Amino acid sequence: MWLPPALALLLFLIWSNSFIAIGYLVGSEAAEARFDWVSLTVARFVTAALFCGGYCLLFRLGESVAILRRHWRRLLLCGFLAVPLYNFSLYYAQQHGVEAPVASLTTALLPVFVMVLSVLFLGERFTTRRLLGLSIAVSGMVLVASARGESLEVTYPALLALTAVAPISWSIYSVVSKPLAGEISPVVWSYLAITVGALMVVPLIPVHTWPDVVALDGVGWFALLYLALPCTVLGFALWTWMLRHLPATVVGFTVFLNPPLTTLSKAAFALLLPATFAFAVQPREWLGGAIALVGMGIALTGVSKA
Repeated sequence: MWLPPALALLLFLIWSNSFIAIGYLVGSEAAEARFDWVSLTVARFVTAALFCGGYCLLFRLGESVAILRRHWRRLLLCGFLAVPLYNFSLYYAQQHGVEAPVASLTTALLPVFVMVLSVLFLGERFTTRRLLGLSIAVSGMVLVASARGESLEVTYPALLALTAVAPISWSIYSVVSKPLAGEISPVVWSYLAITVGALMVVPLIPVHTWPDVVALDGVGWFALLYLALPCTVLGFALWTWMLRHLPATVVGFTVFLNPPLTTLSKAAFALLLPATFAFAVQPREWLGGAIALVGMGIALTGVSKA
């Protein structure tokens, strides 16, 4: 069936550029920071929740109320995983020196985490092939972590470890959401999770966010709305739709599209707008990233007996 692969490509064409928009807004590019890591999370998801919550309230009220009554605990967990936990960790790391291509590489660990969760909770076997692939992937990430960091506020390995919290939280979100995929609308579930997660960060609006939003210029608004609308309103719904029609491990595997697409986009932006974007991936990061992707590929493809 051609539709799931086509939607996966569309999703990661959108999501790969989210790391560049994040870097631009938190000041890891040549431009001045528009937000800090907290205020960007609030601005993005409160904006997205206006659309998502409005859709559930105006068009799917009965179904939304039924989901809230039956699955409110699961929904609270998914909202926390998808909004504050994922985005606080990723934005903090990018604000403090993790480049967009490297940040996207850490998200490619997601299928590995899904695999480990499947072994722990779904009874899948941890085969020799998977152990070998995971070991190679970890060695690649260690090489990336050793590439730089002497001049950063926080050590680079610590920043990469923090960035890895994002795919861990997203993999748990995916595994927790998967059992409901054939039972309820993936769009309604995604939009409720976004709205619930946004409500968790709403108390931060008066302190962190309002002055930053007022001060945004046109480019800043474009980057913020890109994160809030195509990346969140459309992207979350596409991801949950894919979970409904494909196995979770297969959906997780599509995350491998993120690093090459982000790297290509970042190189293009740096070439076209050198005063605003810088392409600064170290040779050791290239090598470590390639090793990590090879290791993940070994772990997640083929069948081997332990």
